Amino acid sequence: MAAQNVATILEFRPSGRGFEMERERDDDLPTAAQLVDMFEASEDASYEARQLAERDRDYVDNIQLTAEEKAALRKRKQPEIIINRIKRKVDFLKGYEMAQRVDPRALPRTPRHEQDAEGVEQALRYVADDQRFDHKRSQVWDNLLVEGAGGYRVAVKETNYGIDITIDRVPWDRMFYDPHSSEADFSDARYVGLVKWMDYDEAKRLYPDAVDALTDTLNQSSVSDTFDDKPRWKVWADKKRRRVRICQIWMLRGEEWWFAEYTKGGILREGESPYRTDKDESDCELIFGSAYVNRDNDRYGIVREMIGPQDEINKRRSKALHLLNVNQTTMEKGAVDNVETYRREAARPDGVKQVNPGFFEKVRDDTRLDLAQGHLNLLQEAKNEIDMMAGNIALQGNALQKSAASGKAIIASQQGGAMEIAPIMDSLRDLDTRVYRAVWYRIRQFWTAEKWVRVTDDERNIKWLGLNVDPQRLEMAMQVDPSLQQRVAGAVGNIAQLDCDIIIDDAPDGLTPQLEQFQSLVELKKMDANGELPFRAIVKAMPNLKNKEQVLAEMDQAGQGPNAEQLAAAQQMQIQQMLAVKQAENNVMLEAEQRKAQISVETKRQESLIDIEQHRAEAEIDAQVKLDEASQDQEREVDTVRKKADADGSTAIAGALETLVQSTIQSNAMIADAVRQMSAASSAPKRIVRGPDGRAVGVEPAI
Repeated sequence: MAAQNVATILEFRPSGRGFEMERERDDDLPTAAQLVDMFEASEDASYEARQLAERDRDYVDNIQLTAEEKAALRKRKQPEIIINRIKRKVDFLKGYEMAQRVDPRALPRTPRHEQDAEGVEQALRYVADDQRFDHKRSQVWDNLLVEGAGGYRVAVKETNYGIDITIDRVPWDRMFYDPHSSEADFSDARYVGLVKWMDYDEAKRLYPDAVDALTDTLNQSSVSDTFDDKPRWKVWADKKRRRVRICQIWMLRGEEWWFAEYTKGGILREGESPYRTDKDESDCELIFGSAYVNRDNDRYGIVREMIGPQDEINKRRSKALHLLNVNQTTMEKGAVDNVETYRREAARPDGVKQVNPGFFEKVRDDTRLDLAQGHLNLLQEAKNEIDMMAGNIALQGNALQKSAASGKAIIASQQGGAMEIAPIMDSLRDLDTRVYRAVWYRIRQFWTAEKWVRVTDDERNIKWLGLNVDPQRLEMAMQVDPSLQQRVAGAVGNIAQLDCDIIIDDAPDGLTPQLEQFQSLVELKKMDANGELPFRAIVKAMPNLKNKEQVLAEMDQAGQGPNAEQLAAAQQMQIQQMLAVKQAENNVMLEAEQRKAQISVETKRQESLIDIEQHRAEAEIDAQVKLDEASQDQEREVDTVRKKADADGSTAIAGALETLVQSTIQSNAMIADAVRQMSAASSAPKRIVRGPDGRAVGVEPAI
């Protein structure tokens, strides 16, 4: 029956919460009028408790003086001074809670579920992170401290990506419950519920089949000081703003939980609870808790006992200030002409007080410093009283910090001071456990298809955890795609078949003891000559080490050594590296030989060119020398002949001489031209002529 109802829920409402049964209504179910009476009975029974809770919240919000007290201060022309010690205490306890946040743990009930318990933990943490549970937990803790009650709503919501599990905070002023319940966890309550205000048009959209009931509500009213709209409206509906008040109640009928959503005009939706526990028992989506319960079943928080000392602080501070600013005057009758004039001038900073002659020594102004000092002493005592309430955690540690006490001693002292708030902290931990168990029930019941959740332990390499995943199919997929091993953190089979206990670990004692333990291990390791203290123990004790589990796992893997496949792969890689090195060496030698051959050829070519140039220069010089010698010989012969001709006076000889001179000039010109041609030929570009074996055999002009 429950499974059929779940299907109806998910198909009905866009928000994933349309709880109704498609069958005729049972006659023994409460009517709309009876449901309204149940709500108003809870409201009437808790009226005084809610009034005090609202006052407690006002004190935290610095609203601590009544209208009469403000008028009295204004009449005395005193400022409205408020020394709010309550808020400081509440803020400190809120910070203490933030430092005590922990994650849930899943413990298997049978050995065969041991491997899957870690997957359950990851699923719970995924839901908590997705729903910002830590932030909502702090808000509920604030309600427990001040008003004394708070709660959650653990439900499901259908989205485009499947079914999401939601955790919503229920504010204390939206809660109502069985007024006969006396347990702090409301375990004996026959009904619990919440109230909310909604626009009329929005209500018609969510409840299209109950428009008549919503319309009738606009004409009805109810007295309420807390369950009203903001600002407070003491009716079930506001015609002007067109808003209606809607209640949701969860009732325990026998062993089954039922719900109903209704307003003053009628029932909007009702049905059996769709939620089941791991034992297939009916479950309620509302989880309430309280700090303290008195004999009248009223819930209250830790602020309640601070109201008296806080009032004393404000009043004694104002009284002491007033006494320090006023004087009393003692005088004989007739000392002044007008007592009121004297009183008025005495109260003024620049007043002029006139005394009749002869009475100056008989007028005395008395400042009541003794009374002012008494009020200041009692003021300090009231401050100390509030400081000592709810565990003097901070002052316990500060007292020891002035001495040479170790961090461990300071933490131990602070833990002793925190013992006073242990009961209310236990109520908070109980709420955490119940919420996480409800989340686990919803996971088992609604996450029936394959689902992957992100594991955020490794920030650099995000991995995924599979839920409702066949391990054999996942293993085959990893064989096809080995890269999946780097992205998949694990897989859990059918979640509905898992059997786990959900617990909440105690919060850590603090960082100082962990640091002292780590430092002690480091000092011991320095003296560990035989290696008896493993390095892994030091790493495990290191506080605030990111990805500690991953580091330890890698150390374990390194200690186990590589397997056969890893060894074979390493050897193959080593061989390939050696071959690559040998090939690189051969390439270097080949390049060196080629470079050496090129240098040798170039050297020989340069040497050949130098020899050719040298031979050309030598030939040119030799030819020039011979030409000069021939010219000189010819000149000497011509000179000899000319002298002889002059001596003989022979014309024939002169003509022969002229012919010889011309012949000599032509011969010299031809020789010079030959020398120039030879020089030009030797300077022209040439190339080396090689034989069949590649050796140089000569040179020839380059074409």
